[in-house]
Order: sequence, then C-alpha cells, then structure tokens
Amino acid sequence: MSKRCTHRLIRCRWIDAEESSGWEEYKKEKSWVIHTIGFLVDSPKKKTDFLVLANSHLPDTDEWSGLTRIPKGMILGVDTLIRGMPCGVPLEEPSNNSRRSLPL
Repeated sequence: MSKRCTHRLIRCRWIDAEESSGWEEYKKEKSWVIHTIGFLVDSPKKKTDFLVLANSHLPDTDEWSGLTRIPKGMILGVDTLIRGMPCGVPLEEPSNNSRRSLPL
C-alpha cells in the first residue's frame, strides 16, 4: 500500500546562466529571468546551497523525477502556489463510467 504524502508546490524566479561555444565577439546582453514551477525538494540554507525542485515524486520509493537545482545566489524570489499538494494518490478501481474524471 502506498503512503500518501504532500509537498509545497512553488514558483521560483531566478536569473538564468548562459554559455556559448566557439569563437565570437562579446556583446553585453540583458539577463533572462526564468520562472520554474515544481515540488519543493530542498531549500538553500547557505550561500553555496541550491533550491531543488522536482516534477514528480514516488512516495513508495522516495524517488524524484525531473530534478532542477538552482543556485541560491541566482534566486530573485520564491512563491508558494499550493501548500500540501499531493504528489500522487493510489489509483482506484475503474467504474462502469468510462468518462470519470480524475481528482484535480
């Protein structure tokens, strides 16, 4: 039987890092502010830590999918979108109603 667990669903606003390859003339450009949404896995405590977000979590094995690590120094802000968001629920047996919707 799988356990039911919940996580904070957050949006992180952060400055993107860039890299190019090959020889080119340097031109100063504006930074991009990226918005990333995901389950909060870990919050940075020290300057050298990362904010870690994930796309999915398997409560039975405590494994994560789609991990994103954002350096603390690049974070502009973090907003909690949903507190206690379930990462998954056990699938119920299908009913005779084939148009049954999944809980949102």
